[in-house]
Amino acid sequence: MLGLTYINRDSKARLAARLGPKSIVYVGGLGIIVHELSHLLVAIIFGHHINGFRLLITDVENSGGALGYVNHSWNKKNYYQFMGNALIGTAPIFGCTFVLLLLTRLLVPGIYQWGLQQMAGMLGLPFSTNISGGPTNWLLVIVWDVLSINITIGGFDLSNADLKSTVPSFVALFVITGLFLFLFVLFGQAAVIHHYLFIVLSWFILVMVISLIWSLLVNMLVRI
Repeated sequence: MLGLTYINRDSKARLAARLGPKSIVYVGGLGIIVHELSHLLVAIIFGHHINGFRLLITDVENSGGALGYVNHSWNKKNYYQFMGNALIGTAPIFGCTFVLLLLTRLLVPGIYQWGLQQMAGMLGLPFSTNISGGPTNWLLVIVWDVLSINITIGGFDLSNADLKSTVPSFVALFVITGLFLFLFVLFGQAAVIHHYLFIVLSWFILVMVISLIWSLLVNMLVRI
């Protein structure tokens, strides 16, 4: 996640230096909206109080560089709300990846089907789908490329505040998850844990790989 943040911050900085700060709004506006909406939805799920939010700030020059925000507060004595910070801070990574996958499914089903085949092979699962790739529609491919670049530039950059709020909650979540896994193994459920842990880790790795590939491609593009 830190690697994704660094790459996409570099992309934004290069884009702003070349075309001006407001260019990020035009080139990454959809990604910014998805980024902030991901924060907002997960904060609501974990019962945080929403003090205010802006999904997209177009007046970048007078906003101190802020492109959007979700201002939320929580009861520090409520452990559920505290644990939510681990997912609220990192929600844009998963939210943007979900939107990219959805766009791929709708606009370029052939590529989506290929991705499912690769994932099924990685998990060792049988693969079957009723998705028809059909002939390539190059107009949809171009639309898919433009939207994907927009989401990548605007969405995958985690702010310092996101990272700061995530660390303590993520550590606590890691410890609790490790304790539960230990108890399951202790009671003879090692095979079950191994199966589901493998699936979860495979999905997580797949999400990170997709995000990293798009981020690197966009970063190479803005360097041209």
